[in-house]
Amino acid sequence: MNKKQSTATIAIGIACVWMGTHFGPGVASGTQILTYWVKYGVWGTVCSVLAMCLLGVCLYCSMEFSRIYRTYNYGDWIQGVFGMKWVTVLFDISFIITMMTALGGSLNAIATLLLNQFGLNYWLGVTLVIICTALLCAFGAKLVSAASTYMMYIVVAVLALIIILSASTGKLSLSGALANQSSNPAITPSLPRALWSAVIYAAFQATVIANISSVAGQLPNRSTSRKAAVIGICGNALLLVVLSLFLLSATTLPGYDVMDTDANPLPFYGILTHLDFGWAKLVYVITVFIAVLSTAVGFCFGGLARFSKIYRKPEEKTPLKDGILVAVLLLLCAFASRFGIVKLVSTGYTILGYVNLPILILPSLFLAGRKIRKSYLKAHNIEAPGIDT
Repeated sequence: MNKKQSTATIAIGIACVWMGTHFGPGVASGTQILTYWVKYGVWGTVCSVLAMCLLGVCLYCSMEFSRIYRTYNYGDWIQGVFGMKWVTVLFDISFIITMMTALGGSLNAIATLLLNQFGLNYWLGVTLVIICTALLCAFGAKLVSAASTYMMYIVVAVLALIIILSASTGKLSLSGALANQSSNPAITPSLPRALWSAVIYAAFQATVIANISSVAGQLPNRSTSRKAAVIGICGNALLLVVLSLFLLSATTLPGYDVMDTDANPLPFYGILTHLDFGWAKLVYVITVFIAVLSTAVGFCFGGLARFSKIYRKPEEKTPLKDGILVAVLLLLCAFASRFGIVKLVSTGYTILGYVNLPILILPSLFLAGRKIRKSYLKAHNIEAPGIDT
């Protein structure tokens, strides 16, 4: 019984690593949901589930590869999968694009929210995030790391609150939205386009493979890897379906066009403003601010891990140089944020999806998938625990 409970806990914990990475500031703003799912109507909702299934299979293959071959960091993982060291350069490119788009979009979201909620100048808002991030990197890394584990729960709870409050007004109608989706010029209920959107969405989300590989060492057997993948697929798909159907129902709001992302780049905040839920807006802004800090610290430490090797040895301490690198990375993301969250999500993430498709998605499915098969392991005399359980 204790063993079963232990493996279940491990599977849930790894699934939460995936969910916590997925449901950050990008999803919390709502723009990401509109761009990749709601614009395709009900087909978008259906294909959001398929996207999570595709990504879940990739993550299963990648975590099993990491478990069997003991590749607990991304560099070792990609070298082992491809069998070539230079391929790690491709991930550096992917990481830079991810950071510029994800963190740039996060900075834009919170700076815009602070401007709308408190009238704070855009660049003052960005500066506030940079200062808080620098302080946390210097003094509170362990605290933020521990707190970020629970960030998913906070974000999901606040989004659930927004859904409940909005639904209680009786001004949103899912049945009306479904009936009128073909007549809405901003919605194209196309299955082929929704399917391709699912592929691109799964591809740009695939950078979570780096996070998963770092925790794969605790997986005892293949069965636990499967459980982690299935739990992650169910949890992520359920949340995407709920949020996309909610925003689709919001297309029926009188006097508010949720699909007009030029006028309303932060749809969840815009819905709260339109429905006059002032206190809920404040809670929402605070939650997104914390989520952005957690995301920023995570990316900064990821950047240090990837690029500090250029100017120091692994055990060497260079706080000044590290601080300069963090500042440069954040400033680059701050300037990228001026493109706006809509451009960064719709264009930046799409570019990242095309980059990650040959780097992460296809190698996970075919290269890593091949190397974790029992027949391959037997043919190459590779012994690994838990293959049959």
